[in-house]
Amino acid sequence: MARRTRSLREMRQEYEAAEARGLIPADAPERKARSLGPTERATPSRTAGGTRMKVVWSVCDQGGRTVATFEYADKAAAEALIAQLKAKGKGSHFLRTEKVPMA
Repeated sequence: MARRTRSLREMRQEYEAAEARGLIPADAPERKARSLGPTERATPSRTAGGTRMKVVWSVCDQGGRTVATFEYADKAAAEALIAQLKAKGKGSHFLRTEKVPMA
């Protein structure tokens, strides 16, 4: 079973208590935190990851071929086109989202 990790505050209190009891000499040098050199970084730099993508609505036929695309904010227009195509008897169409590269 895993133990609870100790906080720095608790460890510092234990160290000061041991120092007060004389278990640790008061003139003992404290450890310095290691400084990171110019070649080392605390967090890796972010690399440019591919192209930026945006989401669009695609009106597709039964075969999955895209008939028209609309911006994400124009979902009502895409649904209106589906209703219009259905009224004309052009078969059934459906709406799906696609990710495309930003222009």
